[in-house]
Amino acid sequence: MFFYKKFLLIILFFLISFAGQAQKKDKKFQFFGGFGLSINTEFFSVSLQPGVLYNFSPKFKLGTALQYAYAKSNSNYYGVNYSRNMYGGNAMALFYPIDELEISGEYELLHINEIYNSVHSNYWSPALFGGVGYYAKHFVVGFKLNFLFSDKSIYKDPLIPFVRIYF
Repeated sequence: MFFYKKFLLIILFFLISFAGQAQKKDKKFQFFGGFGLSINTEFFSVSLQPGVLYNFSPKFKLGTALQYAYAKSNSNYYGVNYSRNMYGGNAMALFYPIDELEISGEYELLHINEIYNSVHSNYWSPALFGGVGYYAKHFVVGFKLNFLFSDKSIYKDPLIPFVRIYF
């Protein structure tokens, strides 16, 4: 487990370093990312998703991203002790038929390591998304549909809202 975290951190470092240098030279590369944080008295969650896109043209981009998320719940009221580590990545294709419309296709594969009331589980969770969003130069707001949604999916619903911020 420790090896995989170290490996993902090394890949993330090289991805950001390479893309940052390439972005300065020819503007073909573009960063994007996501960050999440949720805190209350019985629950804590944090997630991070840095990524890079290659701009083939103003109408078409390909990209990849790494993901990491951690969640923990200690609920005395419900009697639930829960923790989850998720890590993995995705590949995506973005198409812009008009300036304000982004159509996306995305494949995601996450490794899940969770503990639920002392029961350990390790499994892979794939997702295949088709999405549509409103694009405004530095961000996109939209919805994506998980075509591989099942009972083992980490998402509660096959239709997911998203916000993507470009740097």
